[in-house]
Amino acid sequence: MLDEVKTCIDAKINFFEEYFTAPDGLKAELDMFVQDTTVLGEHCGSAAEFESEFAATGLSERFNGLIPKCTPKARKMTKEEKQKSRETAKEILLENKEELAKDALADTASRLLHNVQDKRIQESHEQMLADGTHAEHTIRKNNIKTAGAVASFLGDIFKKGGNQK
Repeated sequence: MLDEVKTCIDAKINFFEEYFTAPDGLKAELDMFVQDTTVLGEHCGSAAEFESEFAATGLSERFNGLIPKCTPKARKMTKEEKQKSRETAKEILLENKEELAKDALADTASRLLHNVQDKRIQESHEQMLADGTHAEHTIRKNNIKTAGAVASFLGDIFKKGGNQK
């Protein structure tokens, strides 16, 4: 087997060993995948041919199907991975800075508006309590809700009655 093909096979097989824990019920399926991948690699003359055949023969789908059946392993990131992660985060922030700024501004404006509305409601409530009109307001509000519910109920009855003809 060519070294470049062996490298491709090892990358796929070691992926499971390094990043996942396979449940006991999956061991046979995983072993069969390893065996089929190895057999394929033994018949390929290059890494490109192996990767092409890996996709064409359905091994790629099997590989992708095994991943969600396994449990990810917790592991610490290397210094290089952490650096790459920071660089990627910076790139994302730089690419989307205008959109992020607009979203932050919209969120802040919305929060301020809600705070003002909440304050006005609280002030109105306190004023009604001070004026002695809170009970009247509550009674009127409840009567309006009740009237709306009755109207909706009657509307439903007449709709149903009209549809039964």
